[in-house]
Amino acid sequence: MPDAFLESSALIELVFRHREVQRKVESACPLGGRRLTSRYVLFEIARGYLLSLLVLQNKARAVGGLRELRQYMHSGQQLFKTCRRETMLAAYEDFLAHLEALGIAFTEEQRLPHFRGWLSQHVRHGWRRLTRVAEAINPVGCREDIPAPAQKANGLYEQPLPTQECGLPTACGLDRCLSSYHADFKAAAEALAALESPDAETQRRVVAVRSLLARNAGADFAGKHCWSSGDAIICHEAPVDATIVTKNRKHFEPLCAVFGRTLSTYV
Repeated sequence: MPDAFLESSALIELVFRHREVQRKVESACPLGGRRLTSRYVLFEIARGYLLSLLVLQNKARAVGGLRELRQYMHSGQQLFKTCRRETMLAAYEDFLAHLEALGIAFTEEQRLPHFRGWLSQHVRHGWRRLTRVAEAINPVGCREDIPAPAQKANGLYEQPLPTQECGLPTACGLDRCLSSYHADFKAAAEALAALESPDAETQRRVVAVRSLLARNAGADFAGKHCWSSGDAIICHEAPVDATIVTKNRKHFEPLCAVFGRTLSTYV
């Protein structure tokens, strides 16, 4: 049986979301095989999804009531951060599912401290589970030293990531990977650029991949170009005989066609 390679959205939903969503991910995984992911996927989750949860966690400690926190999630600072807003709202949805499972009716006043405690545990346990539900491979040579989220002396939470080193060829193996598979990534950029109506994310990916490939080997690069190339890097690093599991058919289908990978999606 083929192994399942979980990209970022699938691994997030398998670990952090409520049981109904987890079942969708499980149904998309081939039966009998291993579950794999990568260090690159874990770093991507830490830079995006986990950061959003930590921002929400710290905000929950600062507000005086749940209504204020909900307003913050729906608007305010999150207005132009769609992914962060969706992550926060999904976390609150999972919290409500948790309360429903408990069968206990909390007052509005009681819910905020309960949410703070739930979210703190949710983040800590979720981070540990990321590497337990799937074996992390590292063909790209991404960072192995990602620290766990932790609470500081002032009560706030943080996960200091070495993102300032992204773009230094000596900090990871991406430079060697691109040199070894230059033709593959060039073909991916050309295929994405030829799509009839590429969205903004795809257009950024084409620019980023081309920029990375245009460098001289060993030269520094913009860390954001690595991040914008993420789906292409993740798709390529998946083992050839594995099935990539994702809810993001739109972006992975053309990449799988170029790299010769098998895709399994869910909604």
